[in-house]
Amino acid sequence: MLGAPPSGALAQEAPAHPAASADALETVVVSAQRRREPAREVPLTANVVRGEDLERSGYQSLGDLAALLPGVNYNAAGSGSGQSQVTMRGISTGAQVGATVSMYIDDVPFGSSSGYAGGGSSALDLGLFDLTATEVLRGPQGTLYGAGAMGGLIKYIATEPDPGASTANVTAELSGARHGGLSHVARGVLNQPLRDGVAALRATLYQRKEGGFVRDSNHQNHIVDGLKTDGARLAFLLTPTKALSLRLTALTQKQQRDGSSTEDVSLVSGQPIDSRRTKRLFVGEPVTVRNDLVSLAVKADLSWATLDAISGWQRSRNDGRSDSSALYRPYLAPLGIDAPGYALDYAFYNRKLTQEVRLTSPRSRSLEWLMGAFYTKEAASKSQHLQPLNARLEPVPPLLADARFPSTFRETALFGTATYFLNEGSDVTLGVRRSRNSQHLDLRFDGLFAPAPQPAADSSEGVTTWMATARWRPAPRQALYIRAASGYRPGGPLPVIRNPLTGQPLNQPAYASDSLWSYEAGWKGDLMPGKVSAELALYQINWKDMQVFTTSAGFSGIGNAGRARSRGIEATLRASPAQGVRVAAALSLINAELRDDNLSLGGKAGERLPDTARVAGALQLDRDFALDGHAAYWGASLRYTGERFNTFQQSPANPAYRLPGYTLIDLRGGMELGRASVGFFLRNLLDRRAQTSADTSLSTLGAPARVNLAPPRTLGIQLSYAFN
Repeated sequence: MLGAPPSGALAQEAPAHPAASADALETVVVSAQRRREPAREVPLTANVVRGEDLERSGYQSLGDLAALLPGVNYNAAGSGSGQSQVTMRGISTGAQVGATVSMYIDDVPFGSSSGYAGGGSSALDLGLFDLTATEVLRGPQGTLYGAGAMGGLIKYIATEPDPGASTANVTAELSGARHGGLSHVARGVLNQPLRDGVAALRATLYQRKEGGFVRDSNHQNHIVDGLKTDGARLAFLLTPTKALSLRLTALTQKQQRDGSSTEDVSLVSGQPIDSRRTKRLFVGEPVTVRNDLVSLAVKADLSWATLDAISGWQRSRNDGRSDSSALYRPYLAPLGIDAPGYALDYAFYNRKLTQEVRLTSPRSRSLEWLMGAFYTKEAASKSQHLQPLNARLEPVPPLLADARFPSTFRETALFGTATYFLNEGSDVTLGVRRSRNSQHLDLRFDGLFAPAPQPAADSSEGVTTWMATARWRPAPRQALYIRAASGYRPGGPLPVIRNPLTGQPLNQPAYASDSLWSYEAGWKGDLMPGKVSAELALYQINWKDMQVFTTSAGFSGIGNAGRARSRGIEATLRASPAQGVRVAAALSLINAELRDDNLSLGGKAGERLPDTARVAGALQLDRDFALDGHAAYWGASLRYTGERFNTFQQSPANPAYRLPGYTLIDLRGGMELGRASVGFFLRNLLDRRAQTSADTSLSTLGAPARVNLAPPRTLGIQLSYAFN
């Protein structure tokens, strides 16, 4: 629960009505260790953000969620929705080979574990609608959650069907950003019991449209960063007996963005090239992201253990276009290729099957255990198509590059944990996971820049991750813990480039997995029972064999670098000084740096890791009260993020850009009027120009940086109506 105050509550259940309870610091339940337990009992750092709190403040995207949590960084990578990455505790090299934070929908891992399916830049941006909560676990979770969870985990927890009540509600939201267009949200939720207490169906349908606020100076100042998200979720729950339940879920979401929310900025001065919230494009940069998921979760109480079997099938597709004219026009003109502009079309496709089975022991004060098995199979494809365009935006010769990378990834794993209670107030936990993966990669090239034909490549490896914790409860609602845990990202195959004269290989046939060890000590407890609680965690993370993009034998690829280290402090304070009043504050201090000089990254030992603020914090105040007999609320949030750099100072591919620190203030309020409710939110009250991330991949020959901006001051109103 350390890290940040989410909107409305910091990992707490706030009373629905001011008269409901005088104690606002109620118990929050999390599933961080694969069993539901109070967050204050979990020996790690976990945030729980309630879905209701996100909706109250108009927070609706992954970027909004990450902004609430100091030490959690969201990087839109210059391409907007569907081209983003999330990192925690400084575990980032800037351009990521693969994800370092795992994304889960309920108990199903979503996204690719391979380095060839866009997993490092395709964090799941699920619409934050009809969610019970979102759990954010910091630090490596490799033992229970497997590959990719080396920096942490984000788990979206959908609201389950309720077989005991029929409900239906609709919500409409309208908002407008200063200097931008109008946005809207429309959402409907239906919960229908099919048999009282036994079976139910829950359906959610939503649309979110963002008007955008960045204009294109080359195209009559039209707004070019609008976004439309359409989504639906259907869940069926069957509980034929108290000992057996079955939940079938189908989810689909499609996002269509006109372009990224970036402005063109001078690398030297940090000021806009033209004016604020503007950029110059030769060709539009649309992005379409489609995610589909079907999952089946079966839970059976065997008396001696609980059996969970979770099956998932998912499909993801990401299609986009990048205007790369600013790079290729000056680069190709000396070679006699002088087109007006260039477009890079790209696509990622991934089809994934997962199966997990686990047994969990009953609650005990002597020994608790968990054991399980996991299997996944991915079939993915990555493609890039680089083509000159004429003034009418039509492709013209020569074809520069057409590259396709079909790949497969398979992984099997066995895992388990055991907790032994030394006495009533002390326990130790040990955990281990043994994974093995195999991969296959094909390479298909065409065009002027195409290398010689390359044979298919294969790789396989086995990895073991570990976890150990010790916990001591010196008093009720007090806990001290220490934790050591490891995590990893899978390695993968590489095409072997051979010397044309000798036939000898010029590079390695595969890149290895990278891994880290995290050492954490923490305290959780009440300073004043029911009134003030606090949490504190100190950690050190040692990262080795970092996966990086590199150049070998004249070709770009993936390799392993040296070491990095991240040290930090996370602290949270929550208070309820009066009935209906809640205050929360959070602070994150991170010192993440390279330990070895690295030519591929352009970094020197001691240099700070990219996209990592040394200081970040948040403060919030919420008040529930009665107004003319109606339940009402108001609240305010303040968020601060310190300066960061997008890459290393001597990066050969991406010039460094300094992102200044920023502070944002949000307000919210609302009232219940019988079955109806009305609310408002005001985000970025002071209309700050907050630079959240930067892309300089087109800047090596002098093009400006493309800097992502937080939305300007935005005012919104929400109307909801419950039919039952």
